Amino acid sequence: MLDGLGFRFYWATKGLTTEDYDFRPAKDTMSIGELVTHVWSLVNWVSSAALNIPYDDPKDCLAARDGTLKIIQALRETMLAMSDEGLDKLRIRDKPFWNIVNGPFSDALTHTGQINSFRRLAGNPVAGANVFLGEPPKVPKTEKA
Repeated sequence: MLDGLGFRFYWATKGLTTEDYDFRPAKDTMSIGELVTHVWSLVNWVSSAALNIPYDDPKDCLAARDGTLKIIQALRETMLAMSDEGLDKLRIRDKPFWNIVNGPFSDALTHTGQINSFRRLAGNPVAGANVFLGEPPKVPKTEKA
């Protein structure tokens, strides 16, 4: 799940401009920048509560993006190294591991999808990564990699 979240979040946020971060489709919705920061807060919450590895608050949206990707990678590495018994002992608010998956991780995926949608509305759509196969966008033959 962390691989999927990291991959999707990376491509959803790659190449965002300052204007993109400020964009919100309606006044009662979060902006793209607020969504990025919210995803950071969700993965940081898991890292802080379950693994006792807190991170400093990001100073801006770009720092939130970079920090989110770092936290996801650290969570992935830590959880991969854990035994089934270790995962079973993870708790947030005295709730088990599956509440982490069904709560903050699922919420982070939902908000990553919102970032994708909002980018389209802002006129800066995400390049076509294949999330099913985990393949990055293909570079058009007219462009250099």
